[in-house]
Amino acid sequence: MARLIYGTAYRGMIRFSITDSKDVVHELRERHKLSYLPTVVLGRLVTASILVIPWLGEMETITFVISSTGPAGNVVAQSTWKGTVRGYITNTKFELEKNEFGKFDVKGAIVGGDLTVVRDVGLKTPLVSKVPIVSGEIAEDIAYYYAKSEQIPSAFALGVLMDKDGVAKAGGLAIQILDKSISEEIVSGIEKRLNGFAITSYLGEKSLEDIAKYVLGTEELLVEEMNVVFKCLCSRKKAFESLKVLDLSDLNEMLGEGKAEVTCKWCSTTYTFEPEEIKVVIEEKKKLVN
Repeated sequence: MARLIYGTAYRGMIRFSITDSKDVVHELRERHKLSYLPTVVLGRLVTASILVIPWLGEMETITFVISSTGPAGNVVAQSTWKGTVRGYITNTKFELEKNEFGKFDVKGAIVGGDLTVVRDVGLKTPLVSKVPIVSGEIAEDIAYYYAKSEQIPSAFALGVLMDKDGVAKAGGLAIQILDKSISEEIVSGIEKRLNGFAITSYLGEKSLEDIAKYVLGTEELLVEEMNVVFKCLCSRKKAFESLKVLDLSDLNEMLGEGKAEVTCKWCSTTYTFEPEEIKVVIEEKKKLVN
């Protein structure tokens, strides 16, 4: 479970959210059996998807998709207005040399490609926006999306700290300027405090509220809180339905092997179907062909 606090400052001119996402990132690492760098990459994107939950409308789901040409491959995170999140990375096992700062080379893992944002607000067709990867650091790319596609000046700080036991710390901070008439002095102060800011240096040392007050430069915050949990939408029924898109030759091959297995990409849960269940799908396919 991730703790998320959010709210506004400077009479509603700025909104913010901040989270300690360690538990969620740890669960993703365990479910997908991730090595160190994939944990950091996926952890950052999932943390970003947690931070934007308070900004979603009722019934809304948002999905961030990084289509990378680097070793990370595709990285996907999805969150809902109800406070649930899930995610996956296509390459679960890879490592790179540390960067010039001695940190995990997330930028090297994500080389080029696009960030696609899908907003499902319950209409027939989701709203889809795409921007190029401009950094590879994820925080900067998410901020670029909001500035470019939604015309909202934004800043994100994301971090995942690993140690020999796994995920030591994980969290993030997001700030958006809602009223551009806010004084330049306030904005420049926030930018100055964000310069070189590392969320993992503060987690565990200060409360989320105190971190937000420090970065925003004010004690006067309107704050709300919610808990965010990992939750996948898969089910045995949905996995069974997915068998129906396979060709008859594939189904017959599975029947010959004595079972069919469907693994959910979001949570790595594997559903196993027995020969009798496979035969049901085969018979349905044959009826459609005839």
